[in-house]
Amino acid sequence: MSNPNDPPPLGFPREPLPESAPDPTREYVPDPPPAWQADAPALAEPAPSYAVAASVPRAVVRSGTPTLSARGLCKSYRIAGETLEVLRGVDLDVHEGEILAILGTSGSGKSTLLHVLGWLDRADSGTIEYEGRDRAGISATERAHLRNQVMGFVFQFYHLLPELTALENVLLPTMIHLSSRAYRRAKSESVARATSLLERVGLGKRMAHRPSQLSGGERQRVAIARALQNRPKFLLCDEPTGNLDGRTAADIRRLLWDLNRTDGQTLVVVTHDTKLAADAHRSVHLVDGQVAVGDGLAVPEA
Repeated sequence: MSNPNDPPPLGFPREPLPESAPDPTREYVPDPPPAWQADAPALAEPAPSYAVAASVPRAVVRSGTPTLSARGLCKSYRIAGETLEVLRGVDLDVHEGEILAILGTSGSGKSTLLHVLGWLDRADSGTIEYEGRDRAGISATERAHLRNQVMGFVFQFYHLLPELTALENVLLPTMIHLSSRAYRRAKSESVARATSLLERVGLGKRMAHRPSQLSGGERQRVAIARALQNRPKFLLCDEPTGNLDGRTAADIRRLLWDLNRTDGQTLVVVTHDTKLAADAHRSVHLVDGQVAVGDGLAVPEA
């Protein structure tokens, strides 16, 4: 077992661990409910998936010109000598401040669409415009900068680095964005931001824990805090509750919706769960690589 005070891997500037550093052998005792959960109705045992009130407070959406707009997106892959068409002419608009749910069965292209929208992958054809600027006209360097600053990603399987603490995982987007010298100058502010986010998601006493010492729900909350570290305009969530039990999934869903209600955070959530999608401002259905007619370009309710 590694020592918490071992030198950090790959030159990572490890933060000093508090005197009460976690003991992996200690019995797990959950933190008190975080602020975003304090007023939530208690869930009965056993809790049904996404057991939440039918009417959920949400941010007011700014309708009009979409912030992110996709037209005619096509994407295919070559597998075993055959072409698999995943996206087949997708049109989709995302408006500032909305919660947009993308529904579809497994294999319908939901994750591929999210990756293309977030510039993690490139479409074979079609256009994506961010604030009126076509992706094709933006250099690779600027795309990387915008992806780091504008897009926050939350994945079903968390994708936390196992050798880093929760705090260090949350700091990664800032470290990627800044040079070593710039990070040293901004270190105090960056650590304060990461600490504040972990406290907000109810992990104030888990900051020195590594992913292996956290539950699935706690890992997802670390992933959400990491996605928010650089204050992104969009939070792109790929099945954020798909790997969690019903009660924990409901907690994560409440946290995400609270971010929209209190901060106006724009959420694009890929899911196959119609109950979760029902509380979004708007939902679109992806079927065989295409958005159902009329879904993608609708203007959400203000």
